[in-house]
Amino acid sequence: MNFEHGRKTTVKTEKGWIRGFRYRDVYHFYGVEYAQAQRFMPPEEIPAWEGVKEAVNYGFTCYPFRPDRIGNNLKNPHRFWPQSENCQNLNVWTKSIEKGVKKPVVVWFHGGGFYYGSALEQTAYDGFNLCAFGDVVVVTVNHRINVLGYLDLAPFSNRYSHSANAGNLDLIAALKWVHRNIENFGGDPDQVTIFGQSGGGVKVISVMNMPDSAGLYCRAMIMSGTMGKHLSDAGRDMTQNVKRMLKILNIEEQEIEKLEEVSHRELAEAYLKAHHELGGKGLPYIGPIKNQDYLGDPVVYGFSKQAKKTPMIVGSVFAEFFTLPASIQRYALTDEEMRAEVEAEFGSAKKDRLIDLFQQAFPEKKIIDLLTYDCGAARGAAKEFIQARIKAGCAETYNYFFTPVFGINEGQTALHSSDIPFIFHNTDKVPSSDLGSATTLLENEMSGRFIAFAKTGKPQLEKGIEWPACTAEKEATMVFDCSTAVKYDFDTELLEEMRKLKTFSFELS
Repeated sequence: MNFEHGRKTTVKTEKGWIRGFRYRDVYHFYGVEYAQAQRFMPPEEIPAWEGVKEAVNYGFTCYPFRPDRIGNNLKNPHRFWPQSENCQNLNVWTKSIEKGVKKPVVVWFHGGGFYYGSALEQTAYDGFNLCAFGDVVVVTVNHRINVLGYLDLAPFSNRYSHSANAGNLDLIAALKWVHRNIENFGGDPDQVTIFGQSGGGVKVISVMNMPDSAGLYCRAMIMSGTMGKHLSDAGRDMTQNVKRMLKILNIEEQEIEKLEEVSHRELAEAYLKAHHELGGKGLPYIGPIKNQDYLGDPVVYGFSKQAKKTPMIVGSVFAEFFTLPASIQRYALTDEEMRAEVEAEFGSAKKDRLIDLFQQAFPEKKIIDLLTYDCGAARGAAKEFIQARIKAGCAETYNYFFTPVFGINEGQTALHSSDIPFIFHNTDKVPSSDLGSATTLLENEMSGRFIAFAKTGKPQLEKGIEWPACTAEKEATMVFDCSTAVKYDFDTELLEEMRKLKTFSFELS
């Protein structure tokens, strides 16, 4: 029987019993509460309960910074769910609920910057296939985000000394729940890998630099989560924005506790309005801030002891946020027309040099793909992050670059988030991930190497090519495409030249 729901799908947690369901040899537990919290306060333990709680429905997700809207579901299918600031819950997929089995555990921090997103927002976040394919316990986490999770009110009241990092403190509470309970779900609390993409990757980096996370994980992977200054807390100060926000809301500074009663929507809109009135563009910085809970951006302030001893995979994708103008049809251009487009972008003096460097680095790509090569978002920052880890004497760091061309508009280089379905073994849930006969091979390769890393600390496959760690002398990059290869410092010179000519501004609109 493929489905089961009853006494045999019930698990005891530290606070009480929960009941999930089993489908095709995988047990599912949704919406499991790991903490509770008052607004702007650190998370607290939940009370124990009598009887059995059902864990068959996803829990509330946190309110987004701005209301959800329809996006591009073709390249990145989304799901939406009821929202609340009482959103400290997680989901578990496992093939065993026997204590003592001790399977490796992988814990996912969702993307969306620190503004948006949830543990179920992207269809590709579903943990069923990854659990079934790799026989690992998969956990995905909801937590407080945007002004509910990262509004620094400490300058106004000691009561809010932890408010700037409340969202990350939720993530640590989730990891503590995993540490205390996951053995009852067949997991090994001493073999926990944390991983995340985009903002989720930044969450991995920042949680690793929080002293309270020590001992709660042993490996980590960052996917397009190295954004350099764009999502770094270095030099950030929310004080003036908060002062202006209080004026907009007609709240005196000495009455700041009234913010606890303002609706999330009013709070978010007032903070955004304050940002714009003070001359800011796009969205204001919202994210962790260096204080007693958080050591700060490790590239700027140094790596924690736990981060130093943690093996890590750091990856990004070919285009990230760069796309061709709608007027350019990649599939229809001749070489001469592509060269003309490059010249229009970079000038005649630089054209030939850039094309030559690009073709050396990416001989399989079209010349026009140079215009979508990520020269400003994650690729360069990944290189800098890796070198900072090496300089600090951190454990092995492995680098990957995801470079396929997908069928959207008859040819789109890999965009932000496009590697997620391959890691989660969920290309069947994202139609635009299709690469023909190469899809399954690449999916097995990427998901398989991640699973091997979660189990051993090394992303090696028994019959696959060796993936070396980076060193100060050699940057080894695993290039994931329809065929996979390790390349050394292959795009460093190209990136340096591109950065002189093309800037990137991470202003979310």
